[in-house]
Amino acid sequence: MSDGHVRLRAITEADLPDYVKWLNDPEVTEFTTLESGSITLEHEREWFRAISAPDCSARNWAIEADGRHIGACDLVPDDLGQKAYVGIIIGDTTAWGKGYGTAALREVLRIGFQELNLHRIRLDCHAGNARGLRCYEKCGFRREGIARQARFKRGRWVDVVQMAILREEWEAQQCSRQ
Repeated sequence: MSDGHVRLRAITEADLPDYVKWLNDPEVTEFTTLESGSITLEHEREWFRAISAPDCSARNWAIEADGRHIGACDLVPDDLGQKAYVGIIIGDTTAWGKGYGTAALREVLRIGFQELNLHRIRLDCHAGNARGLRCYEKCGFRREGIARQARFKRGRWVDVVQMAILREEWEAQQCSRQ
């Protein structure tokens, strides 16, 4: 990837301790489906084996900024390979607010639409995640609806914003960025 100093690369077993640290941090997991404190290195090793299996259709990447591992993202295609779900997390809190997530997500969209020939990419975002919502909208995602009280998080029900971007919207955005 060549957007600034951010790049996507294959996840390695050496990255797993970072994920354990990040996913057990309540600040990092505040807007995720995970509950912090429950992630072990063995859990992450099992996850790594699953995403490394030849039959795994999901694409998973580590995010690096200025040579530092700062997060991860994935793209999970549907059974027909026409639509996909995207997820992203910047686990290194010192990297927050610097545009790294936006740069990484733009590359994921490029891969999804150009290389995988997807028609639509969607995501779900905790309604209180203002930083995430700004990033997704900057990348061209449009709000499609609110799933009211759809996620139980930290003892309460929260709304989830459903967003998506279509290939034609992404292509138009690329033309306007040039």
